[in-house]
Amino acid sequence: MSGICGGEMDSGELADTVSQLDGWNAETRWEYEFDDDALATTSPSIDSNGYTTWSDGRHAGVVYGTVTNLDELGYDERALFTAVLSDPVTVAAELEGEFLIACYDGSGDRHVVVTDKLGARTCFYTADGRFLYSTSMNSLVPLLEDPTVDMQAVNDMLLMGHMWGERTLLGKVRAMRAATVLEVADGERSATRYWKPDYEAHGGDSDGYFDELADRYEQAARRVAGTLPEEAGIWLSGGLDSRTTAAALLQNAPPGHLDRLLAYGYDANPPTEDNPKIASQIARELGIEYSQIPLTAETFAEDIERVIDVTDGMLQWNTTANLSPSYHIERDVPVLMEGVQGELIGDHLLRYHFDESRSIVETQFASEASASKEQVNKLLTEDVDPMRTFKEEAEKSPETTHRGKVLDIHYQNYYARAGLESNRLMRDRTGSRSMQVDGGYLEWCAKMPRYYRKGSFPLSHHVFKSDAGGVPYGTSIAKLELCRRVSPSLSEIRYERTKTKPARPYRFHVAGFVGNVVLSRLQSKATYAGGQLQDFWIRDTDTFVHEWVSQYVGDATDRSFFDADAVESVFERHMNGSNNASMLARITTLEYWLQNHLD
Repeated sequence: MSGICGGEMDSGELADTVSQLDGWNAETRWEYEFDDDALATTSPSIDSNGYTTWSDGRHAGVVYGTVTNLDELGYDERALFTAVLSDPVTVAAELEGEFLIACYDGSGDRHVVVTDKLGARTCFYTADGRFLYSTSMNSLVPLLEDPTVDMQAVNDMLLMGHMWGERTLLGKVRAMRAATVLEVADGERSATRYWKPDYEAHGGDSDGYFDELADRYEQAARRVAGTLPEEAGIWLSGGLDSRTTAAALLQNAPPGHLDRLLAYGYDANPPTEDNPKIASQIARELGIEYSQIPLTAETFAEDIERVIDVTDGMLQWNTTANLSPSYHIERDVPVLMEGVQGELIGDHLLRYHFDESRSIVETQFASEASASKEQVNKLLTEDVDPMRTFKEEAEKSPETTHRGKVLDIHYQNYYARAGLESNRLMRDRTGSRSMQVDGGYLEWCAKMPRYYRKGSFPLSHHVFKSDAGGVPYGTSIAKLELCRRVSPSLSEIRYERTKTKPARPYRFHVAGFVGNVVLSRLQSKATYAGGQLQDFWIRDTDTFVHEWVSQYVGDATDRSFFDADAVESVFERHMNGSNNASMLARITTLEYWLQNHLD
């Protein structure tokens, strides 16, 4: 899967640990040892710009990923690592890009590990005792003494389908936070947050806000494109995020980089064939090649266990299913990317979540939980507070306003623990980049006024519950405005979600989304807030996915902390027509991971 590992380990432990990080394709491996400390990386050989290593004997460092503004800072490899070791907090704040940096200073027996501004490349480390770290928690398990399950993390997984805060499934292991420097000397751990944006809403006119947003977006594209090889791939759908990203990269790539962009897609979200059709139109307009990759119960049967392994059992498998076609691309493309996430500009934290009548804990529950507290309590035999992690995060944020706390918790948690976690599948297959991890762009996103976020129809929450609070508008004003500015020509190609061209006024998109959903339901088609591919796969008794889920549901009923009757009820109700794929994916993700990595 590629990654880095290190800490207090001998040569045998280092070799065993780094071998567990190997990905799908040929990997380039680099190892460093100094007395009883070590550092290693393994990265796709095909993406030579996707990692950097350095050592002068007593010091060593690895960049797993890419720092996209090295030229602007005037750093070469030696200067970068020397600066990080000398003043990690100050230097980290200057760096842009998606990366995880790990350094060792033999002169002071000191480890330094740095996450990027969104924590896009997860790093797990031991909370006390012998210091160990790795991008794969699985690889740390053999090195731990008597590892035990963190029941609060099990609760969080059932509640959200992913983790939150620093928790992992193991009580002795923590996940590093975004924008953090972790320094370890003489066994003492010290974590410092080196960056956070200003969350105060922009007070100027809308044109000024969106013009600046587009400028910063294209600056991020220029920086990332400068790290790309001549050929790269991108997942392209009928949505706004992927088309805007593809256009920005092509328009801003410097000579010798991204001479050829290959687009890939699949029929899902929802599976009505609209996404591939629209993606083909977008590709033609951009002048790039488009290939549809199969995503079926049969193809996913080959991948279901691997996607759980790659994400350490901490992301429900029906979320990762949509990137599993990465394993079925025949061509060895050096870098594979997703579109810049619309969550940053109003597609996840919605207008509803900024209602100050709700507490910060309630707001986190509204934005992240997709199961009820009652359902999670029924599934567990142990007494766990479903809201404990949300309470802890509310207390840890230094912000003093409701808006500031909501955004701060989101920036610290959502991308590192959920939004970007499935990208680990792409890194398991080949190299990858995330264009959105750019401080200038993130700072402007953090200033976005509430009105530009996705809203919901007034009073609709009385008859329909959703993460938007009621019947949602379908998209955000900001996403449409960004697409129009970055690529006016692509704004003339209809948007899958609303069946309307992005160039048209917002009210047409609001109506288009509702009309699209209503018509699809009348025609019994898959649609938003309805049954998805994985619901159908599980319900089809002829598929391996059904067989696999049935097996691990059965196994879960024998696990002491699961209530057997409650687990069986979730499965039975699904087979009788309820759409419970998400909860079944959470239960079976946990059960598979525990059986194969802990039991």
